[in-house]
Amino acid sequence: MSEKPGKKQLFLWQLSGLAMVLAVAAALYFHSVTAQSDIRQVVLISIDTCRADYLGCYGYSRPTTPNIDKLSEQAVLFENVVSPLPITLPSHCSIMTGTIPPYHGVRNNSDYKLAESNLTLAEVLRENAFATGAIVSAFVLDAQFGLDQGFDSYNDSFDEPVRNLLYFSERRGAEASRFAGQWLEKHKDDRFFMFLHYFDSHIKYSPPEPFASEFADNLYAGKIAYTDRCIGQVLEKLKELGLYDSALIIVTGDHGEMLGEYGEDTHTYFIYQSAIKVPLIFKLPGQTKARRISHLAGLIDVMPTVCSLLDVEPPPHVQGKDLSAYFGKKKLARQERYLYCESLTATRYDASALLGAVTNRFKYIQTTRPEFYDIVDDPRETKNLIEQQRQQARILQGQLEQILEQTAHKDNSSSKIELDEQSLKNLQSLGYMAGSVNEDFKLDQSKDDPKDLIDFHNTYTSISDLILEKQYEQAERLCQKLAANRPKVYQIYVLMASIARQQQDFAKAVLHLKRAIEVRPDVAKLPHYLGTILAEQGKFDEAADQLKKSLQIDPDQLAVHHELAAVLYEQKRFDEAISCLTEAIRLKPDSAKTFGQLGDAYAEKGDFREATKYFHKAVDMNPLDGENRSKLARALVFQQCRHEAIEQLKDGLRITCEHAGQARLPSCESSLTS
Repeated sequence: MSEKPGKKQLFLWQLSGLAMVLAVAAALYFHSVTAQSDIRQVVLISIDTCRADYLGCYGYSRPTTPNIDKLSEQAVLFENVVSPLPITLPSHCSIMTGTIPPYHGVRNNSDYKLAESNLTLAEVLRENAFATGAIVSAFVLDAQFGLDQGFDSYNDSFDEPVRNLLYFSERRGAEASRFAGQWLEKHKDDRFFMFLHYFDSHIKYSPPEPFASEFADNLYAGKIAYTDRCIGQVLEKLKELGLYDSALIIVTGDHGEMLGEYGEDTHTYFIYQSAIKVPLIFKLPGQTKARRISHLAGLIDVMPTVCSLLDVEPPPHVQGKDLSAYFGKKKLARQERYLYCESLTATRYDASALLGAVTNRFKYIQTTRPEFYDIVDDPRETKNLIEQQRQQARILQGQLEQILEQTAHKDNSSSKIELDEQSLKNLQSLGYMAGSVNEDFKLDQSKDDPKDLIDFHNTYTSISDLILEKQYEQAERLCQKLAANRPKVYQIYVLMASIARQQQDFAKAVLHLKRAIEVRPDVAKLPHYLGTILAEQGKFDEAADQLKKSLQIDPDQLAVHHELAAVLYEQKRFDEAISCLTEAIRLKPDSAKTFGQLGDAYAEKGDFREATKYFHKAVDMNPLDGENRSKLARALVFQQCRHEAIEQLKDGLRITCEHAGQARLPSCESSLTS
């Protein structure tokens, strides 16, 4: 008969058992952390304009996303995810930087670029020996807008672009998947970060077959289904390369789509849930079971979470939260969280902004007539509870004020850019209107409420399509209607000037722009546009005056310095042109174009020694620039340096041949000496 253990023995036995459990737990934890930090591949997939509720794994009743659904069966799915705003470029900037728009400075698709002062996920991972590559599917994420920071390769050139109105500004998902497959094949043995962006679910909805027929009653759902098939091709490629099980795969959306709710057909204007609630799925290496997280998350959480999983230090300014704690089996205590969202689109019309604070249950929208919703009981936001829930609304309003006070940069001037005419047309062909937004974040309730201007906004956005389709008379009628309604919205006169210019009625275009300047004399782009039109008419004195006025308002406009220099050049005012271009170099020291223009100006003055110096700099910056190399050779000839001129042309031919994949073209070299 065994002896019954005493209390002391029992305690020691329990203690040893506890120690064993702790040791096992520690070992498992250590293994988990080690496994996470040993992740070698990260694939981030962004579906543009993707409402969460149109994915099967988020409850959609039709089979739109079988591939993503299957992925989610081995993944962590966040059910309540907030995009900071319903606009493509700035929302992707938030994904990549882990910061909200008031901090990273990008508030719209036009007029903005991500400033180099921001630190992106790609930059952080490249510094940690990851190969980095991106494939984007629309002009709105073109490299000129700054999202290419940190990527070794940034594929924004389309082999088979989709015709959108008159312009080719996007590509189909099949092409994006093909390029992704090629990139994965090339880097299969590397540690890598690949960012893959699909644009197909963006308006205009035109899915290919069989999705056009299967979803004829809901083409938006058809575009989601087509995108899912394209994503499935990439997932299959990962499996084929033996990378699927070991890779960290993230699928998300940048924003949603209103689909007619509250009178908005697409996005950018309102910040209701349909526009800002997006999917977010993390498939971790070795994960075999699904997990659904109901706690609030945001797109700003992607960057710090990836850094944590890779055991990489995130930038100190990141405002997102590391979500990796949710990936374990332990249930975490629910903590109240307040996430920011915004739309400044209505400020174009001199109306209030929409600034929001969202919790797991409530949403507060600051505007002229504030809104407060219980998004759990009323997910469609049909009942504004601002009168019934004043105390709770005040709490969220206070949190909103605090977020803005703590995160908004005082000076985001480096995020501002001015697009050329072709870039503006490319954006307009995707449904995005140009026009500055107002970044004044005072909680001003004296302006018109955006809710009252949705019809005005819909008409305004339709005008660009009419202009691109050359339906000028109808576009003009709508502009006149809008101008009668809101005569202080200067963008309407800019649209009318564009219509007149397209019809070669320059005098009328000038009158419209002068009216716009009367309304808003502080907007630098208006005298810039006017100067451009005057220059097209050969009225160089007047053009120079207007361009100078534009620079008086904002002296840091590179494009205006270039245009003014060109106008002065036409007037043979070369010294003034040189002064203007010297200022342009201050703004962009690595611009081969500017150095080439300086060379032209000095050559026209007859100072070939100085011209040679600047042509040399232009060629050094861009060895494939045949025009500036030819000018350099001519300048050398004028200085009796014929041998050096011939060597320059030989170098140019050699570099061109190498770039074209040919070792040598003997006939080219021999022709130089003939």
